[in-house]
Amino acid sequence: MAEVLAAYGYALTVFPDAQALAAATEAPEVVILDLNPCDLAPGGAHMADAKGRKIPAVALSSSTGFAARLAAARAGCDAYVVKPPDVNALVDHLDRLTERDPDQPLRIVIVDDDATLGAYYEMALQSAGMRTRLVTDPMQAMEAIYDHNADLVVTDLIMPQCTGFELAAVLRQYDGLLALPIVFLTADLDAETYRSAVRTGIDAYMTKPVDLGDLAETVRARARRARQLKALMVRDGLTGAYNHLMIQDLLASEVARARREGTALAFAMLDIDHFKKVNDRYGHGAGDRVIKGLSRLLHQRLRRTDMIGRYGGEEFAVIMPHTSPQDAADRLNLLRQQFSDIPYVHGDTQFQVTFSGGVAGFQDGRDAKALNQMADAALYRAKNAGRNRIELG
Repeated sequence: MAEVLAAYGYALTVFPDAQALAAATEAPEVVILDLNPCDLAPGGAHMADAKGRKIPAVALSSSTGFAARLAAARAGCDAYVVKPPDVNALVDHLDRLTERDPDQPLRIVIVDDDATLGAYYEMALQSAGMRTRLVTDPMQAMEAIYDHNADLVVTDLIMPQCTGFELAAVLRQYDGLLALPIVFLTADLDAETYRSAVRTGIDAYMTKPVDLGDLAETVRARARRARQLKALMVRDGLTGAYNHLMIQDLLASEVARARREGTALAFAMLDIDHFKKVNDRYGHGAGDRVIKGLSRLLHQRLRRTDMIGRYGGEEFAVIMPHTSPQDAADRLNLLRQQFSDIPYVHGDTQFQVTFSGGVAGFQDGRDAKALNQMADAALYRAKNAGRNRIELG
């Protein structure tokens, strides 16, 4: 179990009994109790660290019946896993109980030609835990929205270069920005102005002087809802990775950024080896667990700035900004080795799976389509050379 969990970033320490655990110098993030839950007294799984915070507990048992699960719940266990443990199920519980993937700060773009007032709004939103980008020229708003990967735009209504109405109309011309929330700020209370704002497709209309507390709550609520809806639209339901269309859009955006800023960019295509045999031999449920397992490994072991997409079926795509092709290949090669060591359980049978990959790097004159094709060609070279390897394009 220690070897399997290490691949997902968890270090496992084994204690022979509760007394040995109590004597440990450092409290664990989670305790896995490998025993018969029926031997646990009510509340017996309640443990706390030195500051009195509850340590989550996972019951690991060969019992599958209701009585054992009830005993675990009464003991205070936070999760229940049947032996031999399914890797995905166990890591799912550990991720949830350790909060490995906390919500990222909401990203807000503020458009206001008054820099002082804009900074005033920035201060309020930053104090509420959001990341902001202030734009004083609305003509530069589009670039800021893409660069900042904005969850919401706050814009003044009356600006000399471009009004808030005009800015909103331009944003709505882009398919990728149709669902981007827009909050208008204005001193104009005219009913017709309000109706025009609604017709333009804004999400909130706040009158000046704006209460900063109301601004923060309005922005937070709408940005959070938009992020949740976007996740449903652009992410694959099985793996949580970006879907095919979204990863293509992100690649085009990152290529444009790398060209503009002169930075490195690597793109990789990954494919699970002999996946059809997994489905044929163990069933599609086992195949789904393998796909989900690779996705989880990529999300856990790569950087937050790396973008992972399910390209289709058992194929994944990875965008790695500020990374040379060689560095990307080295990282993915390490993940390839870790993935090949993970056992998957099907009944009384354990099996292991590998993947192959192709990596290409951005160069001047190379667009997103060319980068994709080069990585795909490198992937096919890896598969033709025997699989379970990473090739550079």
